[in-house]
Amino acid sequence: MRFPTSVTILLLPLLLFHALVPCPSRAGAEEADRLYSLGREQAAMGNYRLAERTFAQAVAENPLHGEALLQLASLDSRNILTYEKAEDILLSMPEVAGKIGGKGRDDLLFRAGVSMGKLYVKSGRSAQAVSLLRNVIASAPPGVPLDEAYATLGLAHYYERLYDDAIFEMRKAIKIDPNNADAKFNLKTIRSRLEHFQAGKLFSRFGDRRRAVAEYRKAIDLDPRFIEARHRLGVELYLAGNAGEALKELRRASLVTAEYRNMYEIRYAEGLALLRLDRTGEAMGMFEQTVQARPAFAPAHNELGKILVERKEYDAAIDHFVKAIGSDPKAEYARGLQIAMSRKAKSGETPR
Repeated sequence: MRFPTSVTILLLPLLLFHALVPCPSRAGAEEADRLYSLGREQAAMGNYRLAERTFAQAVAENPLHGEALLQLASLDSRNILTYEKAEDILLSMPEVAGKIGGKGRDDLLFRAGVSMGKLYVKSGRSAQAVSLLRNVIASAPPGVPLDEAYATLGLAHYYERLYDDAIFEMRKAIKIDPNNADAKFNLKTIRSRLEHFQAGKLFSRFGDRRRAVAEYRKAIDLDPRFIEARHRLGVELYLAGNAGEALKELRRASLVTAEYRNMYEIRYAEGLALLRLDRTGEAMGMFEQTVQARPAFAPAHNELGKILVERKEYDAAIDHFVKAIGSDPKAEYARGLQIAMSRKAKSGETPR
């Protein structure tokens, strides 16, 4: 299926098809309004098939009836077999909005964007939904129901297992509209799912590794794709001295999704576990991946510097220590730089 990833892409058909949709006659427009109202009544009564036919008749009378088109898209979004029909309708909305003009156009595009975001979530494309909805919210005109956009964005984060982000967006939705039932229900669901995860973080702060590990495992039992729980479990196992088990969990975490925003931290933790297992070459590969993804991540530069000093590659080591200090001027990194420069001098080379 074809989904745009931003409001900008939603607007592209506007330039291509602006003149293709004929303007309805006055009589046709009035009949379309009557049919639209009838369709809303039928939908409210739960007669969705009849409502769909009525909305289609309204669009036949007035192809520019944006409200009827949105209702059709909403009904088609209820069934996986008609997702593509809903998508096609939503992709036509910029064309319709271009003919309407005025303030109504911006409102229509906003609601079409939110509807597309919901369709992304339903079709299992949550990462695209996040990208689209952020653009929709950023370009929202005054007075639109932003709570729906935030609630949908929260749901997209939820399906991406970014639970903290999901809670943040759901709270925004509820702050705007305390009666947003979907946001309230989803927030409660997320919080209940996070109980063991939050307990694991608490035990970790207290230094109780055994109980932290147990709580993270319970969180993973509830959701095997809970990437942050697997990530934290791997780190906790490493800190508890179990590098082998830590590496297994970190590898499992990295396989959940390539889109995890803290993947560089997983790679860094994998590198530490590999170092403890005396697999230095593989560890170096992990640290290199880390700094490629996050060039200013000082701890990975520091580890690379230490490995390179042992390999007597002093210039490269000095370069990594300098980068570490530039990002985070810790004494540990400065000591590493001093060691590298001292050993280089003793080897007979002139420090740069």
